[in-house]
Amino acid sequence: MHACRQAALVVLLALGSTAVCAQTTPAREQELLSAAQHEPGNVRAAAALGEYYFHEKRWTASAQWLGKAYALSQSDAAIGYDLALAWMNAGALDKAKAQVNALQQSQDSAKLHSLMAEIDDRSGADRDAALEYHRAAELEPTEDHIFDLATYLLQHKQYVGALDDAIKFYRYGVEKYPRSARMRVGLGVALYAASNYDDAVKILCEAVDLDPKDTRPLQFLGRASRVSPALAPDVDARLKDFAMRYPENAAADYFYALALWERGGGEQGQHVDEIEQLLRKAERIDPKWYEPHYQLGVVYESQSRYADALAEMKRAAAIDPEYFPAHYRLAMLYQRAGLHAEAQKEAALVQRLKAKDADGGSRHDVTE
Repeated sequence: MHACRQAALVVLLALGSTAVCAQTTPAREQELLSAAQHEPGNVRAAAALGEYYFHEKRWTASAQWLGKAYALSQSDAAIGYDLALAWMNAGALDKAKAQVNALQQSQDSAKLHSLMAEIDDRSGADRDAALEYHRAAELEPTEDHIFDLATYLLQHKQYVGALDDAIKFYRYGVEKYPRSARMRVGLGVALYAASNYDDAVKILCEAVDLDPKDTRPLQFLGRASRVSPALAPDVDARLKDFAMRYPENAAADYFYALALWERGGGEQGQHVDEIEQLLRKAERIDPKWYEPHYQLGVVYESQSRYADALAEMKRAAAIDPEYFPAHYRLAMLYQRAGLHAEAQKEAALVQRLKAKDADGGSRHDVTE
């Protein structure tokens, strides 16, 4: 969750040095290596080299030198913490866990439990990781620790009770940190996962209002509005605001266009020019995203612009070959154009993808 955000700068700071070198050049490496080899008993030299390799993400080399610095420093806690991080990032999870256990002999901190949680997570020990995140939040109920616990539970919602617990801890976080937009985003996503769509939309709208610059609620709001029609006007207002605030954000353009389409742009034929413009812009900003192409194809098909619709559907299907709504519409468009062989090929592909979906292998819903 958060462990990788820690910088090895704490090594030098803990040793009383104010000289932090940002250089990461081969010459700098040789300079640090020479110093560490010339003075093998110098803790600062070993720590500085370990820090250099840490910033270079050369995790094994970093762990080796931080380990030496840790021993020379007589088990300095700050160096020991970064040593555990280095071993974890190097994939040496047993060594990382042993290092955290050693640190916990002299102190029991939320920071160490949170790091142990990430190590357990990477080891596949989901239950142990959840317990460690819970212990961290119990020791220090900070925004970060509560958010990490709730988010971990949400990510593992397949376990019995995990989603309910995630919602419980997000709610606690919202109550304790009412100005936290990300806590509300997490709660909204968890409620959405629990199919509590109306409450999810309300919470996500609150998150947008708290921090209009935070675009994280955007995709969830854009999709949740399709299952919470009663709150569609509230969602649309915020999607419009996003599109105006972030004109180069493909998701903002796409979801606002989708909202316009679903609330009058379809059968009633309203806002068609604006919708097309927004979708075209989304395509330009993010050409590898299939959804704007698909939706633009739908718009063109409604206008009887079949050649344009066919081109957009082909682009959507090329970007994501498993998105079978595009193949379904391609089959109909080919049939209309008299291209029966192509239509049959697409229809057969739809059936294969639907069968795959029935087996749990597809990511899409044909009704999209």
